[in-house]
Amino acid sequence: MVGTLVRPALSASNVDLFYGNNQVLKSVNFEAPEREVTALIGPSGCGKSSFLRCFNRMNDRISGARVSGNITVAGQNPYDPKIDLMALRRDVGMLFQKPNPFPMTIFENVALAPRLHYGLKGSQLEGLVESCLKKAALWDEVKDDMRRKNGLELSGGQQQRLCLARMLAVQPKVILMDEPCSALDPISSEKIEDLILELGQETTILIVTHNLQQAHRVSKHCAFFMLGVLIERGETEKMFSDPQNPLTADYITGRFG
Repeated sequence: MVGTLVRPALSASNVDLFYGNNQVLKSVNFEAPEREVTALIGPSGCGKSSFLRCFNRMNDRISGARVSGNITVAGQNPYDPKIDLMALRRDVGMLFQKPNPFPMTIFENVALAPRLHYGLKGSQLEGLVESCLKKAALWDEVKDDMRRKNGLELSGGQQQRLCLARMLAVQPKVILMDEPCSALDPISSEKIEDLILELGQETTILIVTHNLQQAHRVSKHCAFFMLGVLIERGETEKMFSDPQNPLTADYITGRFG
């Protein structure tokens, strides 16, 4: 059974996605509420990450990709021919599976986008960098050498938090996360999860994860995908305790996946 979520910040109606002749999403209907965390779960190759990328049009980078149906982000159609793609990807930030800091100082990683896009400089820019590094729980670890140390010199967990700070610097309306902890050690993963819970109180977050325990810990809503089909969605606690579809029950209890 597919429930109804209120105050959708992200929505999809009858969405199909093809890579060439291969259909990877089939008539997906979905809503995610604003200022909450929604997790996408399901076995490998079920279309979770492909669906995630529909909201910021990252699938455009894949040759032969085509999307049909209706998608909205904060009430706007990201596939409108008049859309400013750069502005869309500013508003809909993305944290990838593998950290991808820029090959520049920690400070410049965070300062670059607000300087270029908003013309910030001086104390205003410095204050924003500090604020974003604090939100990403990285400030205390890097404040003394952030103007000298290259972002690539940080540990994997620190790099992922730096990428999060860099994203926060442009004040996204929505944050997409594609398995942000899969390449991290348990301590770094716990820090990222804590940040997800904190940020989810003020920002809409959509996260793909293969870790069911993680989905249970960080999300309020959940959507289960199987072979490109959205099988079930609703409140995470209810889905994990009383799934309505037998396929969902089988996946959550570990019978497959």
